[in-house]
Amino acid sequence: MHSTAALSGEHQGETFTGIEADKATLHAASFFQCVFRNASFQYARFNECSFEQCVFDCCNMSLAQLQSTTIVGATFTNSKLTGINWGTHSGVFSASFNGCVLDNCAFSSMNLSKYRFAGCSFRDATFMDTKLCHSVFDECDLRNCTFHNTDLSHADFSSSYNYFMNAETNTFRKTIFSLPEAVSLLSNFDITLK
Repeated sequence: MHSTAALSGEHQGETFTGIEADKATLHAASFFQCVFRNASFQYARFNECSFEQCVFDCCNMSLAQLQSTTIVGATFTNSKLTGINWGTHSGVFSASFNGCVLDNCAFSSMNLSKYRFAGCSFRDATFMDTKLCHSVFDECDLRNCTFHNTDLSHADFSSSYNYFMNAETNTFRKTIFSLPEAVSLLSNFDITLK
């Protein structure tokens, strides 16, 4: 088990298991091809940090703050990432998410084109002014998600569920849906079904 002091400075190819860094502040730390396993970063603050090609496996980063932090080629697997405002990172951002809880997260003003989210929960998450072109939401729960001024062109929601998207405030171009979930989109129209 590593202490939070062991996270300062530059790291390459290291594995950090069982870190307890709740409410910790990391400043200007750099990680390249590192693995974080069973780590807890609840309420942690990441200031001017860099995570490049890192893996976060079974981690809890709920309500973490990302300020001027760069995340490139990161993989988040089976991690709890609730309440994070991903749009405030102010750095480069590219990641994949598999089996993660992203409830109450904000993805505002981000370009998430061609992203793949697999088996994730996005309950009460917000996508405002977001580009989701060609993105895939594979078996994701989108209950109470807000999509506003979002480009959903060619995005694939065919295996996801519990979604509603307003046709007047979002862009749909060859967006992929499937029945019966797509029936929720009919509420965009002033019609009566019998």
